Amino acid sequence: MGKQEQNRKGRLVMPGKIVVGTDFRAEADRAIDRALELAKEWNTEVVLVHALDPALGDPPTRGELDKRMRSVLPDSDIKVTFRYPIERADYAIASVAKEEGASLIVLGAARFNSMKDFLLGTAVDYVIRHSPVPVLVVKTRATARYRRIACATDFYTPSRVALEKTAELFPKADFQLIHAYHVPFEGWQKAEYVKKDVEKAERKVFDEFLEEIDPETRKRVTTHLVYGSPGGALRKDIRESETDLLVLGTHGESALRHASIGSTANELLRSLPIDTLVVTHSAEHA
Repeated sequence: MGKQEQNRKGRLVMPGKIVVGTDFRAEADRAIDRALELAKEWNTEVVLVHALDPALGDPPTRGELDKRMRSVLPDSDIKVTFRYPIERADYAIASVAKEEGASLIVLGAARFNSMKDFLLGTAVDYVIRHSPVPVLVVKTRATARYRRIACATDFYTPSRVALEKTAELFPKADFQLIHAYHVPFEGWQKAEYVKKDVEKAERKVFDEFLEEIDPETRKRVTTHLVYGSPGGALRKDIRESETDLLVLGTHGESALRHASIGSTANELLRSLPIDTLVVTHSAEHA
């Protein structure tokens, strides 16, 4: 991404800034480390945001804030700009991303109870709903670049947008494109031929969906048609393929409430112990 590239519509894709939020808690450090790693990979800069919520009283001085910001940054030659918007954190991060023309927002997730249970909070939910660009929720340490990416699909437009947008951001990554299916009214239709007929029909739609994807992206995609629930299929694939990143596509206005892979998307974002990139349908035009 350090050089200009063309997306599937022939437009030049330029690397934009990466906006990352911090509240100085340890959970935010992983997001900062990942943002710096991506900035190095894309040859771009990072905007580090600490919101000054007016409801919390008078803020520290600019000098004190700068000192705290520098304390959470590892040694790096990446250009980092500090921003201190005076508003709630969720509003601040989304608005700074728009002002800076960012290509990505990076946020940390607070760990709660165990690696299988993450509490994101309302700030992350708000940013996802209102961000014009993809939002990366970081849960693991940035030990390597993203090379194996799992992307769920229900064959609707948001999941295609999510795949192609992610392919633009990570031009060297391989993709596992996963679709889970089941037999309608399975309790009354237990004959094996019914399951085979449904599988055949789903495979046909899967092939048609692939034809709509940019040919260069398609070369990097391996399809997985899995019998069962979307959540179960993704958990199995992530466990067996050592996936680095999970991608979820959503409709922009209603965000996770009407996610492209169904009602399980919110639960997947919260529960799977893997970095997750959320791409809204509106990001197609970002």
